[in-house]
Amino acid sequence: MGVIVKEIEVEGDKGKSVLRTLFDTGASHSLVRRDKVEAIATIVPLAQPWRFQLGDGKSVLEVREGCMLTFTVKGLRYLFYFLVADNLAHELIIGADAMQVWKIKPVPEEDDVQVDPSALQLWLV
Repeated sequence: MGVIVKEIEVEGDKGKSVLRTLFDTGASHSLVRRDKVEAIATIVPLAQPWRFQLGDGKSVLEVREGCMLTFTVKGLRYLFYFLVADNLAHELIIGADAMQVWKIKPVPEEDDVQVDPSALQLWLV
């Protein structure tokens, strides 16, 4: 399984930036690094801190804030809530939560992702 990293445009309520993004199906949640997001989005405190056990089985990542961002993949714009963390290895991590909601599928053999435009259709029933 390959690692998929892409430069993608990200926009918050204060501005835009291009961030080096890891598409990570092993990450349960999507995260953004504080130093890359504070200039482009309003960071909001969470009601309670969230603690995530990292892949080594010992380390814990605690997040206390989040922000709403749009991100563009293959010309399609998506809206998602990202948890804000310090000291991430990547500027933005699009995790399994965002990929599932927006039907974004990694294609490791092509070092790429596949998008489904039907995920952006709004159905009012």
